[in-house]
Order: sequence, then C-alpha cells, then structure tokens
Amino acid sequence: MTKTRHYEGNPQKNSPALGATLAYLGVNGLLALLHGSQGCSSFIRLQISRHYKEPIPLNSTALLEDSVIFGGWEHLKQGIAVAADKYKPQIIGVMSSGLTETYGDDMVSALASLRSERPDLKDLPVVLASTPDYIGSMQEGYQRTVEALITTLAGHPSKTFNQSVSSSNEDPAQYIALIPGCHLDPGDVDELKELVMAFGFQPITIPDLSMSLDGHAELEAAPVVQGGTRLEDFQRLAKCRAYLSFGLSMEKAGEMLEQTYAIPHYNFPSLTGIKASDTFVLTLAKLSGKPIPEKLLRQRSRLLDTLADFHDQLGGLKIAIALEMDLLYSLASCLVEVGAELSVALAASQAGINKLSLPIPIEVGDLETLEERAGQSTLIIANSNGRQAAGLLKLPHLRAGLPVFDRVGYPQKRWIGYEGTQQFLFDTLNS
Repeated sequence: MTKTRHYEGNPQKNSPALGATLAYLGVNGLLALLHGSQGCSSFIRLQISRHYKEPIPLNSTALLEDSVIFGGWEHLKQGIAVAADKYKPQIIGVMSSGLTETYGDDMVSALASLRSERPDLKDLPVVLASTPDYIGSMQEGYQRTVEALITTLAGHPSKTFNQSVSSSNEDPAQYIALIPGCHLDPGDVDELKELVMAFGFQPITIPDLSMSLDGHAELEAAPVVQGGTRLEDFQRLAKCRAYLSFGLSMEKAGEMLEQTYAIPHYNFPSLTGIKASDTFVLTLAKLSGKPIPEKLLRQRSRLLDTLADFHDQLGGLKIAIALEMDLLYSLASCLVEVGAELSVALAASQAGINKLSLPIPIEVGDLETLEERAGQSTLIIANSNGRQAAGLLKLPHLRAGLPVFDRVGYPQKRWIGYEGTQQFLFDTLNS
C-alpha cells in the first residue's frame, strides 16, 4: 500500500521565479529584476550558476521586514528607476515572488505611476511577469514570462528595427519563429536553429539561451544579458512564415502569436525520438517546399542502425524518471518508443499532466517519492538532486534537467533530433 505524505520530503521542483529568470536570460540587453527579497534572488543565482557555470545577472528590489508589512510598491518603482539610470538596459524584465504576490503588490499600477513621475522612462520597455511560488514549478514561471515577453515586446516600437527594414529588402517568408521550452538547453536550441537553417529559413528564437548561456568567454561580468534575442527580433514576429513551439507549455505562446498575426503555428510536445524528429523534419520540408537534406537522412539512418543494434538491451530497461513535465514527456516517450519499460514517472508539477499520456500514469511527486518507488528499476533519470535516491538504491543515475552540477558540459549537450536521440540512447545504455 502506497504511503500518503503531506509534505515535500526532497522537492524536485524549482521556483517559478527561477524559470522566469531563465527566460529573461535569453533576451539581449535585458536587466532581470526580482520583486522580492535578496535571499530569493541569491538562491536563484546559485541554482542557475551551478548548472551553467556562468555568472548570472539578476537584480532584486531587496524587500525587508517593513516592506513586507507595508507593501513593496515604492520599492518596485525605485528598483526600476535605479536600474534604468545606473545600467542603461535596453529592456527591464520584472518577475514577482510569493512574498509580493501574497501581499498583493500591483506591478502594473506601480509601473504606470513611475512612468507618470518619470516621463523619460516612458519608452523604456518593461516586461512584467507574475511568478509567485504557488503557481507550480520552473516550467510555469518560464511559460508565463515568455508570454509576457511576446505580449510586451512584439508590438514595441524599435528605431533599430525600422531603420534596418527601410535599408534592406527583407523577405518575410524567410523567417521562422522558434519558441523553445525551458527543457531545452543551449545545445538543444543550437540544434533547433541548425535544423531550421538547413531548410533555408532564418530562425528567430524567443528566448535564445544558445547566445547567452552557451559557455562562451566573457571579458567581464555585466549587469545586463549579453547575447540572446534582440529587441528588433520581436518586431519581426509579424513577418514570419510560421511559429514553431516546443514543449506543451509553449503551446499557448504560439497560439497567441497565431491569433494576433494570422500566421500558422505548430506545437511539438517532443523532439526526442525517431517519430518526434520525423514529425518536425517533415513539417520543415512542407513549409519550405524543399527536400530533406542528405545530412539529416544520414543521421536518421544512423539512429535506425542504433535501434537495430541495441533493441534487445533497450527493451530490457526498467526506468524511473523524475523531471519537469515537458522534459519528462520528451525523454519518457522516446524510451517507450524503443521498447523500454517505465516504472515510475514523476512530474514536478501538474502542468500538462492530463494532456500528455504514457503507458503508466504520470504523477506529481518529489525525490523522496522517487526513492520509495524506484527500487525495482534498472536506471534513474533525474537532475543532480536525484543522486541521493540513486545512491541509497544503488542504481545508475542519468543526469537530466536542472540543476545538473556534478557532471561537466551538460548545457552543451543535445537531446533532440536524430543525433540528439542517438546520443541520449547511448547515454542511457552506458549509465
């Protein structure tokens, strides 16, 4: 009989504000500002820095006890004004915390009040994302922030964009907008962009972690994001051939764009596995009217050979998996496709749990649940915090998700497409 617990023994989920920070880190020239305590921002910086091995530019309104009691409305106004005056960012991205949302701070009215007091800040784009801790996990915070970025910046006037358009003959049909979920690391986003360019398209990626958190050398740390989606890229969203979103959590963002600009949107819940990769590649071929490049056909052939060579070993695996929902579904559906058995599937939150199906029920659970339920498995797939359960159960542990801090090179790994799928299966067998 399964024990019922009324507490999180070893949580696997991250805060929504961490997901919001990730989304903001993919936008060039943006200053990220957490409306909450300094301890919250420090913990987020720690988690992301451990994963990416990079300094993380994140500021805070630094609320204290009196601010919590009397409200942080003025703190938010002051935080935006100081950030604008001191660092001169192109964009400011604000995210709320459980502290400020529980009190009821109205970020929209605070921004309106600041603009009336400071007319010089009227044209500075400020993105507001509501990400209190009680809405779910990292995935939900990232989702809300991507939607806020699109809503705020897609229609924001940009002199740089207007000048570049007037001085060039842009072909709107060449652009494809990519909206990757938080389960795709910089290496995956790079792979996405390469696949799209192989069909002759120019990708616009929102947000683009492959340009900011890909591990390139910086001469010095900066308070604003260096690399990522440019403000003028948001203006080009109205000129795309199609919108492609990745992960079920990004479906709403793609639908928002489709409804606004009457441009077709396609959502891909997974890009890992031969069926999922085929669906994506065939969609690109249809949109471009071009044949599938020989390079991709060769990669597919290699993947098929891997399945033929190792089908007996893959079919003997019994896997326990605990991840954010989009990543859980991507990896688990691939494993089911190659004949592996799932013993436990634990999502970090309820997001999409009733829309995506696997051979076993997907449940919401923590890493203590993983420890209790994975005893008969042959492999655990979880982030680095799953190492305690794997150690106690004496099971091999494949690191995936965030944070991964005890393995080198994770952000540069590729888990998607034919090559990424092949490497994932190799890693699974070698764990």
